[in-house]
Amino acid sequence: MTHDELLLFGERLRRRRTALGMTQEAVAEQVGISLRWYQMIERGENTVSIDTLLGLSRTLTVSVDYLLFGEFANSLANPYAEIVARLTSKLTPAQRENAIRIVELFSDSCK
Repeated sequence: MTHDELLLFGERLRRRRTALGMTQEAVAEQVGISLRWYQMIERGENTVSIDTLLGLSRTLTVSVDYLLFGEFANSLANPYAEIVARLTSKLTPAQRENAIRIVELFSDSCK
């Protein structure tokens, strides 16, 4: 990534994080990186690994495409995405996985 791309990536992270009402600390914790590292990513000073990119995407409930290229994916068009993000933002990764399983089970039982 070029320096300008890193800056745009960081800006998209910051905008999405603030839209969800999340702190930098909360995002860093949920992704499993240090606060300092997250702050450097948000300022465009560091690149991210694939694992970190996927963690950011999950934590901020936004597509990887959006984070990398600024394009909105279908998940953002879903009016429930913000609600789900708000409700799960304080859960640990394991708790979020359990919540997804519960919703999947509920959805399957409704068919």
